Amino acid sequence: MKENISASKGRSASSRSDGGAGVRDLYTQRRGSLSAEMLNTIFTGIGQKLREGRSSEAERLVTEAIEKGNHHDDDLANLKRLLAFTLETVGRYKESLEVIKPYEDDEMLGRLRAETQVRVTTQLAISYNNLGDHPKAVTLLKSNLEKAKANDLSHLFGSIEIGLARVYRKLNEYPICRDHAERSLTDLRANGDWLGMAEAYREIAISHHQEGSSEKALEYFDLGIQIIGERSAPFMLGKLYTDMSGAYWFLRRPQDGIACLEKSIEFFEQTEHVLNSITAYNNLGIHLLHIGEWTKAEEIITRALDLAKQTNHAHVAGILDSLGELKILRGDLPAAQKLLEEAVKQARERKREWYEVQAMRNLSRCLLAEGKYAKASEKARATIELGRQIGAGHYANMAGLVVAESSLKQGSLAECENSLLVVEDNDPSTDFFVLGNIQRIRGLLSIEAGDNELGVHHFNRALTIFEAAEDVYHTALVHLLLGQHLPHRQSVRAAKHLNAALDIFKRLGVEDLKKDAAEALANLPKASSTEAPRVENRRVNSVVSQLLMVRLAEATASRELLFRELIAVLQQESQAKRVVIAELNEKKQLNAFITHGYSPSESTDLVRKYEEAQRKGDEKTFLRTRNLSVFPMRSTSANRAILFVHPQSGAVLNDGTPLLPLLRVVELGMDVIALREKDRSAPVEQELSQHTSSSLMPGFIHSSPAMTALVEEVYKIRSSDVTVLVTGESGTGKELVSRAIHTLSNRKDRTFIPFNCTAVPKELAEGHLFGYRKGSFTGAVSDSPGMIRAADGGTLFLDEVGDLPLDVQPKLLRFLQEGEVQPIGEKKPIKVDVRVIAATNMPLEDKVAEGTFREDLFYRLNVIRLRVPPLRERRSEIPPIVNYYVNHYSSRFGKHDITFTPQTVDLLMVCNWEGNVRQLCNEIQRIVARAVDGEIITPDHLSPELKHAARPLTPFGDEGGKLIASFDSPITPFANLSQGGTLEDAVSELEMQMIKAALARHRWNISRVANELGLTRRGLYLKLTRYGIEKAA
Repeated sequence: MKENISASKGRSASSRSDGGAGVRDLYTQRRGSLSAEMLNTIFTGIGQKLREGRSSEAERLVTEAIEKGNHHDDDLANLKRLLAFTLETVGRYKESLEVIKPYEDDEMLGRLRAETQVRVTTQLAISYNNLGDHPKAVTLLKSNLEKAKANDLSHLFGSIEIGLARVYRKLNEYPICRDHAERSLTDLRANGDWLGMAEAYREIAISHHQEGSSEKALEYFDLGIQIIGERSAPFMLGKLYTDMSGAYWFLRRPQDGIACLEKSIEFFEQTEHVLNSITAYNNLGIHLLHIGEWTKAEEIITRALDLAKQTNHAHVAGILDSLGELKILRGDLPAAQKLLEEAVKQARERKREWYEVQAMRNLSRCLLAEGKYAKASEKARATIELGRQIGAGHYANMAGLVVAESSLKQGSLAECENSLLVVEDNDPSTDFFVLGNIQRIRGLLSIEAGDNELGVHHFNRALTIFEAAEDVYHTALVHLLLGQHLPHRQSVRAAKHLNAALDIFKRLGVEDLKKDAAEALANLPKASSTEAPRVENRRVNSVVSQLLMVRLAEATASRELLFRELIAVLQQESQAKRVVIAELNEKKQLNAFITHGYSPSESTDLVRKYEEAQRKGDEKTFLRTRNLSVFPMRSTSANRAILFVHPQSGAVLNDGTPLLPLLRVVELGMDVIALREKDRSAPVEQELSQHTSSSLMPGFIHSSPAMTALVEEVYKIRSSDVTVLVTGESGTGKELVSRAIHTLSNRKDRTFIPFNCTAVPKELAEGHLFGYRKGSFTGAVSDSPGMIRAADGGTLFLDEVGDLPLDVQPKLLRFLQEGEVQPIGEKKPIKVDVRVIAATNMPLEDKVAEGTFREDLFYRLNVIRLRVPPLRERRSEIPPIVNYYVNHYSSRFGKHDITFTPQTVDLLMVCNWEGNVRQLCNEIQRIVARAVDGEIITPDHLSPELKHAARPLTPFGDEGGKLIASFDSPITPFANLSQGGTLEDAVSELEMQMIKAALARHRWNISRVANELGLTRRGLYLKLTRYGIEKAA
């Protein structure tokens, strides 16, 4: 939990030792009192060190402060609270409770001020939560919340709500956890507490992830990272990136997960929290396992296990589970079963149900692989039941797959189908492991039922999903199934699948499956390499088309998966040799997104030249000369995309069916995905704030206590003509306050004249203010009344009065004293009736001390003094300010339905706003001016300086084109070499093709490509430069 470091306000008058049993003397010594200033310095220092993960230094600071003793009761209690929190951060939970437990005594607690009581018992509740006494923690926190409300301690609501979120997460009550975390944000936003907001978003993200909404979880993890921005908080950032990697794992995005974990470990290494890196190392091992780097994965997971065992870490069970899964994939089933049974045992002993359900899920997979089908089904059903109890939907779905496959192995086809339907009813739409295995098992079920063609259809779908998820093992497994079950007439294609499976299983070291692939390859019938599809032996055309449409309609987990599936259909069911799918970026330019058969540079060049041909009106000529067919794919809700197919003759299915019906299904899928994404980023409700008061003037927003107090002062002086001095930083709205004073006064129907004392040159200031007669000086070609006389009967607003020239100040003083002015060249003074409101962004007292501002003038102006607080002191007003100015500028620029996402508003809440309301107003004006009707404003719309202050530290995901490895384009050495070339040319050509093919297989993962080719990373980069090989943009 993010601890509120500050001490409570004020001190108790009483003072005595608490005498807590079993607590070291340093917790009760009282030798000398520390000043309030020194204590505040200590609290600030401890807070900084804890944010930076330097817990031992924080412990030393707070221990020394306690040892200096003779503290007031409140000060001592707050110091002990901080010591308890410091010990908590390094997992010393029992010591943490021992420090704070004496305050359970009602007599001791009663000596403290209400605020200190709430702070201390909040930490006490968290200490109990850490030791597993969740009911007691809930009781204490709920009691604290009521006490805070009764004592008007609203600034403590946020930390109490986060505490409740943590407890309910431990109880696996994820919706309740999320409710408390969301409530905490209201209070944390108002205080600009960026670290507390980051923790709240972490709790919300974890709750979504545990319920199976990993995509939603990523949004909130990312928001937590953006809120922190470039501030120093390595401990929290390390936790955020570690947890985020878990969401990426379930979404089968291992490269993003690995990037997260590398960042996480980097942050933890800046701290003393080695134990937190245990989870990061284990998660890194899991991701490496997923992408097929098993040796490295085993090294890293074993390192995590050694660290965890040394410290008796709670994560031991989770690490044993990871090693057990690796053993299952390698086929070492006895070792896997031993590890997983130990994992279940340890999880139960520690009452860690989440780790227990993970290990049970893999134990059921192990039993299935061993052929113990009844036991596997029994264990899987127990996993499903536990998963439902604790809300672990991911693992319940995975166990459901084991039940389905066990039923299939035992010959119960109907029960297998029913089990798959149950899993599908749980909506595993973002879990690629589950989606892929549903298709794999459906394929096996169809083949068992005698429908080989339907089985191949399901295997093809599974292959697309596993390739999109970069799941190397399961990709190879489906290649093997396709190679084994494709019809004899497609033996060439079957051989390609089997060779792919053989290559992967060799690399992974899976001997049994490698042997299966080799045997299937050896038993393939010989066929011509020019084998063509035979339509006459296939099903009726409409049935084939329906199968393909279903295949595309169900590939809507993501836009990438949908397009991958389309390309896979074209590979398998048409004579298309090369394909590119391009889409429009934010600048309305086409970018190659996914390609097949083209190199990245070729696909980029193709799209660029197509755009040029469009601009010149030569599109038809371009397509004819390139032998291309082009199909625009448009949807009402998504960015449009364009499909390029080469050759033109390949732009139909093998049975002669046109592509357009299939592309209409793809367009509907694009709509479904876009609408789902739009729903996830629903904009903030734009309700009129009750604090956007029209009683003063439009846009005068006052929801914070500071601004409400200011408004009350303005009302108090509404019937007076007294001079007012308005102070505040630049951009806070001093002129708006001054206009509000005028609007409420008896002069509201008369003029309001603003005069900026800085804007007028020093030598002209007197003439501008007091006026002049024609001919009184060179350039005075006519009479001028001056600003003061122009305001006669009304109000004069002197902005930045501290910059008024010293030689003009006596005349202003006389005007204030006597109510008269004497224009330049005029022989006698003129009476005027003007109220003066002055404003300054600088301390006039300092200018008086410096001799640049008259003391007597200062006293005249300082009759009533109003301070306008800076925006950072009234952050609760940012949402209504945003709402007001969005409406204001939308009306001004003729725009409609422009809304800000909650993420965008939260980033605005934690910015420093050096320019205050003026800066915020200008930011909104810029955004609205550039927006289009109906646009939803995201963090990407913010100006660079704001994004610099709060932005994700690591961009995840591949923003460029993605090359799908082609089975139809094997390496053809020397194909591009002209006759008579040298040996060096031939070697270079072969080397370039090998590099391109490896890059395609590994999707531009430089480390894996270099390893496969026997090069260093630097050597590979040099060759890429030499051959001009570039990734698609």
